[in-house]
Amino acid sequence: MGFGDTAKKIQRVTDIAEKLYERLNQVIEQVQDLKERVESTSDQLDSMDRELAEQRAIVEALAEQQGVDAEAVVAEQLPDPDGDGQPAETAAEGSGDETASNTGSAAADAASSGDATGSGDSAATND
Repeated sequence: MGFGDTAKKIQRVTDIAEKLYERLNQVIEQVQDLKERVESTSDQLDSMDRELAEQRAIVEALAEQQGVDAEAVVAEQLPDPDGDGQPAETAAEGSGDETASNTGSAAADAASSGDATGSGDSAATND
């Protein structure tokens, strides 16, 4: 009887080890998939940052050609950091192509304002 109980215990430990091994392989696969997704997302974000910097440089160059102060437009059109939202709503209510282009310019400026030094360099190289 002693050997029978030992065999059952060994079988039980073996079953648990197999399940643990399967689960560990699943976790490894999930981590690898997650790593690939993070790398892909990072690449997409880098690409979007480059495109945004290019667009900002173009908008700033066009604004300069037209004699428009892009920074003043951004300050006028975007809401305060406090989040009251007033200036953005008044810009949306405006009509005409000039308002739409200024709003687009303001949005492009705002989106890349986190990297002002990099976008300024891009604008200088495109002039």
